[in-house]
Amino acid sequence: MNLKRYPKFRSLFLLCLIIVAIVSFNYLSIEKVDAADEQSGTSSRPQCSYHPEAYQELNLTNLKDELEGTGLIGSIHGASSSSKLFVLSVREPENFFNHREFSLVTYDRAAFKALTEVKRHDQVCIRGRFLANPSQQKHILVESLKILEPWSYKNDFKPYERKTALPEELKNQTSVIGKVHAVAADGGVMVIEYKDAVIPVFVQSPQLTKDLFRGDIIRLHYRLQNLPTQPTHLRLNLDLDKPLQMIDSIAAWHEKEIVVKGKLVKFPQSPQIKFDVYALAVDTGGITRYFTLVNFDDASEFEKIRQKLAQIWNDHLSTASSGRNMLINEDVVIEVRGRGNVVSPGQANPQILLSGVEDIQLLSYGATR
Repeated sequence: MNLKRYPKFRSLFLLCLIIVAIVSFNYLSIEKVDAADEQSGTSSRPQCSYHPEAYQELNLTNLKDELEGTGLIGSIHGASSSSKLFVLSVREPENFFNHREFSLVTYDRAAFKALTEVKRHDQVCIRGRFLANPSQQKHILVESLKILEPWSYKNDFKPYERKTALPEELKNQTSVIGKVHAVAADGGVMVIEYKDAVIPVFVQSPQLTKDLFRGDIIRLHYRLQNLPTQPTHLRLNLDLDKPLQMIDSIAAWHEKEIVVKGKLVKFPQSPQIKFDVYALAVDTGGITRYFTLVNFDDASEFEKIRQKLAQIWNDHLSTASSGRNMLINEDVVIEVRGRGNVVSPGQANPQILLSGVEDIQLLSYGATR
């Protein structure tokens, strides 16, 4: 048949040739990858197997090899399906304090469904690749996810439901007062807490953020990032002289003798903490900080402190409820006397060092069990 006389058939024929070429190219690419895997021995290694040597010092090249090979193993730091915000934490073996957090994104329906089913502290295995993006925060494009060990803490509390609607609540304002959730990479990575939402901030000028501490209360003048649409990202409005203003520095509480009162909070035992930790939800200008109550000088006294707080908690269990990443009793208010302790910019929560159980006073409470 003379294709010149039938232009429609000619176009169809050319389209078929293009499809065949693409399929052939992909097939050959897969064959090359498989051949490379066989040559390197990757294909013979079990999927989702943990190789401690690959996690030493959390070298990105080694982590990349795991991610693209048998799978990168870590725990879920945070997960919010409604805002499509998922974060993986990877720790160095035998070094609890050395860890890296990676944002998780996917365009695959099956992988996204798997992400919506994870919860904080779940141990997971992820295969995919690192994305190239302008942020210093590393993002992983998830191709597959497997839950290796789900974390479950037995309680009868309903799961916490976030109340902050994003980005709607941010569209009609240009600044917010919030709390620093995380700062890393010498200020190149920043995350804030606004009400009960956790929001990444795209940092163009790390010199403005590098000295911040987790727990600092700040005013942030921002613009909404156009991309990505989810999760919501902010960026500093650098058209202003002071796009970021300190309202209350958490470092100023360090070694300060303080008397504070607040609602009783419980951080249940988890893979990161070997026993329940109690804290106070302390209000500072409408922003809540959580001060954990500890004693590092006397293990026996610390145990007595935990026992007293546990007794107060258990006596008023009927009014306790779930918080974003903890449990809280809105009806139980206690006052403590102690010394502030903030030793690191990335410290999970500020601490109050107590001498003993006499530093704890129950002020008010709701129903008893």
